[in-house]
Amino acid sequence: MLTMKKVCFIFISFILGMGICSAQPPHTFTQYTSENGLSQKTVQSIIQDHKGLMWFATWDGLYKFDGYTFKNYKAHPGDNISLSNNRMDNIKEDPYGYIWVQSYDHCIFRFDPRTEKFQPIPYDNYLSQDFYVLPTGDVWITTAQKELIHITTHPDTHEMTAESFFKVHQIPYQEQVHQVFLDNQQHQWLLTANGLYKLSRDEKGEEELSSFFVAPPGKEKQPFYEALESGATLYFTSNKGCIWECNDEQFILRELPTPSSLKFIRQLKEDKLFVGTASDGFFVYNPRKDQSVHYNTTVCKALKDNCIREVYIDSHHEAWLRHNIMGVTHFNPESGNIDHFILQDKYGKDIVDSRPEMYIYEDVNGSLWLHPSGGGLAWYDRKENRIHSFYNPALQSGWSSDNKVTGLFTDRQGNLWLCSYGNGLEKITFNTSHFHLLTAHPDDSEFPGNNTRAIFQDRDGYIWAGNKDKIIRIYNKEMRYIGNLTFQGKIVPNSTDELGIAYAFTQDHAGTIWIGTKGNGLIAALPAGQPQTFRLQQYTTNTDNIYSLSGNSVYSLHEDPQHRLWIATFEGGVNYLDLQATEQTPLFINYRNRLKNYPIGQCYRTRFVTSDAEGNIWIGSTTGLLMCNGHFKEPERINFRHFSRIPSDVHSLSNNDVHNIFFTRNKEMYVSTFGGGFNKLISLDGRQAKFQSYTMADGLSSDILLSIEEDKKGNLWFATEEELCKFTPSTGNIENYPSKVFPRHINFNEGAALSTQDGQLMFNTVKGILYFAPDSISTNKYVPPIIFTSFQQAEQTVTPEEGGILSTNIDDTQLIKLPHNRNSFSIQFAALDMRYPNSISYAYQLEGFEKNWNYIGNQRTATYTNLPKGSYTLKIKSTNSDGVWVENTRTMAFVVLPSFWETPWAYLLYVVFIALIIFAASYILFTIFRLKHKVTVEQQISDIKLRFFTNISHELRTPLTLIAGPIEQVLQNGHLNHEEKEQLTLVERNTNRMLRLVNQILDFRKIQNNKMKMRVQQIDLIPFTRHIMENFNCLADEHQIDFGLETELSSLNIWADADKLEKILFNLLSNAFKYTPQGKQIKVVITDNGQEIAVSVEDQGIGISEHKQKSLFIRFENLVDKNLFNQSSTGIGLSLVKELVEMHHGNISIYSKSGEGSRFTIQLPKGKEHFDATTEFILSDHAVTDIGQVFQTSQLASLTESGKEEIDKEKESILIVEDNRELRFFLRTIFAQYFNVIEAENGKAGLEKSKSYQPDIIVSDVMMPEMDGIEMVRALREEMTTSHIPIVLLTAKSNIESKIEGMELGADDYITKPFSAAYLKARIFNLLEQRKKLQALYCASLLTTSSEQQAAEQPESPSVPVFSPNDRKFMDKVLETIEKNLDNGDLMVEDIATEVNMSRSVFFKKLKTLTGLSPIEFLKEIRIKRAAQLIEAEEHSMAQIAYMVGFNDSHYFSKCFKQQYGMTPTEYKENSKSNKT
Repeated sequence: MLTMKKVCFIFISFILGMGICSAQPPHTFTQYTSENGLSQKTVQSIIQDHKGLMWFATWDGLYKFDGYTFKNYKAHPGDNISLSNNRMDNIKEDPYGYIWVQSYDHCIFRFDPRTEKFQPIPYDNYLSQDFYVLPTGDVWITTAQKELIHITTHPDTHEMTAESFFKVHQIPYQEQVHQVFLDNQQHQWLLTANGLYKLSRDEKGEEELSSFFVAPPGKEKQPFYEALESGATLYFTSNKGCIWECNDEQFILRELPTPSSLKFIRQLKEDKLFVGTASDGFFVYNPRKDQSVHYNTTVCKALKDNCIREVYIDSHHEAWLRHNIMGVTHFNPESGNIDHFILQDKYGKDIVDSRPEMYIYEDVNGSLWLHPSGGGLAWYDRKENRIHSFYNPALQSGWSSDNKVTGLFTDRQGNLWLCSYGNGLEKITFNTSHFHLLTAHPDDSEFPGNNTRAIFQDRDGYIWAGNKDKIIRIYNKEMRYIGNLTFQGKIVPNSTDELGIAYAFTQDHAGTIWIGTKGNGLIAALPAGQPQTFRLQQYTTNTDNIYSLSGNSVYSLHEDPQHRLWIATFEGGVNYLDLQATEQTPLFINYRNRLKNYPIGQCYRTRFVTSDAEGNIWIGSTTGLLMCNGHFKEPERINFRHFSRIPSDVHSLSNNDVHNIFFTRNKEMYVSTFGGGFNKLISLDGRQAKFQSYTMADGLSSDILLSIEEDKKGNLWFATEEELCKFTPSTGNIENYPSKVFPRHINFNEGAALSTQDGQLMFNTVKGILYFAPDSISTNKYVPPIIFTSFQQAEQTVTPEEGGILSTNIDDTQLIKLPHNRNSFSIQFAALDMRYPNSISYAYQLEGFEKNWNYIGNQRTATYTNLPKGSYTLKIKSTNSDGVWVENTRTMAFVVLPSFWETPWAYLLYVVFIALIIFAASYILFTIFRLKHKVTVEQQISDIKLRFFTNISHELRTPLTLIAGPIEQVLQNGHLNHEEKEQLTLVERNTNRMLRLVNQILDFRKIQNNKMKMRVQQIDLIPFTRHIMENFNCLADEHQIDFGLETELSSLNIWADADKLEKILFNLLSNAFKYTPQGKQIKVVITDNGQEIAVSVEDQGIGISEHKQKSLFIRFENLVDKNLFNQSSTGIGLSLVKELVEMHHGNISIYSKSGEGSRFTIQLPKGKEHFDATTEFILSDHAVTDIGQVFQTSQLASLTESGKEEIDKEKESILIVEDNRELRFFLRTIFAQYFNVIEAENGKAGLEKSKSYQPDIIVSDVMMPEMDGIEMVRALREEMTTSHIPIVLLTAKSNIESKIEGMELGADDYITKPFSAAYLKARIFNLLEQRKKLQALYCASLLTTSSEQQAAEQPESPSVPVFSPNDRKFMDKVLETIEKNLDNGDLMVEDIATEVNMSRSVFFKKLKTLTGLSPIEFLKEIRIKRAAQLIEAEEHSMAQIAYMVGFNDSHYFSKCFKQQYGMTPTEYKENSKSNKT
């Protein structure tokens, strides 16, 4: 985008230097410099390509311009561009879109805009002089060596072929070529110094060459200079006045009377030809009549020179000639007039030392621009037949010989591109609209008389204008100036009488013209009887006359249907003057006299006054609209209705500063405001008026509107500060006309606009009266093509390259494919409207990604990031430079390629992969199902076996018991001989063995049904194992087996279920003895591995093969074919062992070798933390000496010796009195989450902590040092403060006498050791729950009312709980104290505690424990229950009862009573009465 432009506005009436004719169209200069991207300002050649892009050949390469950005193409050091020289002299475009460039070193290059690369022609060793680019695509190059190079371009591949024309066609001599000409039949004619050549192509594209007038060597040559095609005839000029006329290759000689060569032949009007000679002037030749008119210096003195060097025929068929002399000659064939023009510099001297070339261009507006030989640039004024120097006044004051013009070009829109040494490149944009300015001083735009404040057309068609110079000017219908109004009432040209700045005009029914001025009051111009003559009367404010004008600044005048003249003043509100009144002195009715109801305080500043078709008077002020009924007789009765802006009401006036009120021919009312756009009156009902507002949001260029006028078609024209807006009421469409379309940069003035009698509209401006015919005004319909200028990714511009995203220039690309990892881009575009490109607005939409257009103003970039895969179409549209949206949508297709994993091949692989997964999953699931079915069948078989054996086992236990019992009795009491005793012992042993097998089967059933419970206690493993081994000593001796225990430990404590551990070891030893031969060894090895212990049973039996070891622990598996003692195997022993070991969170492993023996090892973890919550722990007083005891003991010491326990007031408290630290710690861990745990190591410490902490329950051992548990219970029950605490005794004494002693002293429970932790916990919770129920019963029994007594007499009601003697004594004392002070409302808890000799905290705790209520709650309970008794007695009033029970506030008493009984005291009284009856 252009960052800076030097713009100068030059207008039709502004005289510059040598002067500019008033007919010259208004224009704008735009200078382009290095700040805009044009680093080289010497432009040698300019073209506009088929797209509309501008190309410039400069001394520093080739430049492309899209209206915003210059892009330079040239060779840089080290690059591979084949350009031999960056200085370029000439450029042309061929029909394929290539730009042909001639460099300063006379080389020709072809530039490809698609790839942005230069290509040298495939020809060596030449120096070009000139080159021709024909519409057929052929390029001809003439060289200094008289060669003629013919270049053709393949229509499909665009490959160049270059050849020497004379050599290819075997022409032995080379001649200078004067012109290459293409006729309408696409024949190419070569005009040489020796004859003509015609090159044609047949239908197959084969070349055919014909030659004419070619003289062999030694013969006189016939040169040809220029060709012209007129209709079906070709004309060729030659030497000696010869013109050859050709029809179908038939040549006819036409001779003109001159010996000179004919260098030029051009078409004029009416089949006449212009023929220019080399040294004898020129001819106007009529080929039909074969007549000619000769013009040379001899016959025409106006012709300055006979040598014709260059000819241009303009659109009016007039000729412009360059000679050997400076300047330019103009020839009018119609009149035969010849004029010679030469520009002068700012000093009045002829410019003769600049460039000798002649440049002439005509733009689309018909203006002719010329650069005469010698220098400068001029515009030709055809009406006056003169040229005017044309330059940029912001940069120069005129042309000079040093500031040479190097390039001149007009584009398709009529912009003139000018390049000079001094100013570089400039663009001149012309405004061709039909807006005109009527000025008092055309030559001085700042002249005060141009500043128009009021315009008016009287009934005779004269236009009155009030100007800021206080002069009133009058123009006729044709807007020709007549004169100024004088003090005498005459209209005199150039009069200087200053009547005042006129702000308003009107003409009344009698023909008087009323003039409202700013500061000079009101002037009446009464017709004096003679044309253009008036009698003036002035009316001003007079403070001594209340009927004088209320203000001297008159802004608006209006005569209503009752012939009253309404006058709006800016400081005195409105006035009206009855024009039919007979008084000699006019009476101005205003707020100072009879207009009593006028709101002068609010609306003293009025700008406009008018009336509607119903006769209502409308007044516009700075504070809104006023309206009154115009059909009044007495002004005192006028009621003014005020309409103003109401916030949040869209139908109120949009702004209060009203500048104009207008009624259309359709009787619609419009109000223009200063800052709120305009308002249309929708409805008027009573005092309510509804408006529809139109603002910038609806299309207005500004919300500040100064005036309104209607054209003949009903369109409304609004003047803003700088622009005009046209509003079409039927459609609501708004068109804006910016200041650039006006002849000058103007600002509009306030004041009423004017629609003249001939339909033209006039508006007040600071530069004069702007007038125009509305029908001639139309918006610019030019449709600029849109091009793509740049494509960027990751902020880098993508350039065309093979294999890249772009293979050609972005604008020549039809489809862009983006990889999935490069799916973000920015693309720039430009609409090629070279007039005012910065006024163009753009919008874009990516179809397939979004549904709405993005309107981006004058921004020219569309950016998208992270586009998903898919196909998209980018659409771009724009306005033209006048802001009109046009149909010029440009599209670009985009495809974001999918990643590999989103391609069809990837999807195919996915399908194959999913199919494989489904197949594999199906196979696996089938296999799992088959195996699961097999396992299920095996499980069912196993369950059937187990169920069978279980049922049998239950049936066998009774017979076995009946066998085992008598045998045991006989063995103990019977008198048996040795042989009988041995036989019965054998029966007992096998009975026990069978009973053990039955129990194993039952254990399996328990495990299967999850009914096997763990009862864990501490076991010393060494003696425990020895005891089990003793059962096998006889068997070992019998079979001579070496049987023993190996361990380095004398003692090893472990937490385990003794019964289950015994079964584990017994089964392993039984299995070992079963398969160990006579004389071998069986040993048990116990080791301590730190965190776990290992017990191994090793034998030297037959061993187990490796492939059978995996199924060794499967239920009912018998993996050994036979044992040494021929004993049958059930297959459940080892399976049960594995289940029991896993219940201990241990594991079992086997090492066995066939023929060598086996080793079964069980590993059990130490401690008891690994057991879950369902495990039942059996506690005893046995000392524990394992390694874990050291830590626990030290931890216990730290806990108990700290001397303080942290009390959580939300929890109940428990006191544990136990001299065994481990047991005390274990009990603490059990109850810590439910209670505040307080510990004491003996009875004495327990007694002291009971008194200080007042626990909710006490758990104590009996056997303790210093004071045992029995003594502590006795002391607690005797002490008043502790007698209420429940006590549970733990002891190893299980005799009934000890239990009776503890219960008689007041213990609540007696549990013997070892005990179950779960049982202890359940018992303690049960005791506390019972205590809470006792509290509730006791509270209910206190001071029962009659109704409560009736409920208590029911059979289901429990009896009142019985306290210990001390507790009863305590409660009696408390109740006595309360009863004594019941009427004392100031009775405090401390008073009661003092009476029972306790501290407040101990008293609080004891009372709360016995009753479940705090002292305050207990006191309130007693008071309320006593009050209920008094109410039932019906002896006192409610107020008396309240004071009797200690309530000083009866309202508070009623509230507390209702909280207790759910009803008010009065309601309770009524209820008790009804119960009695």
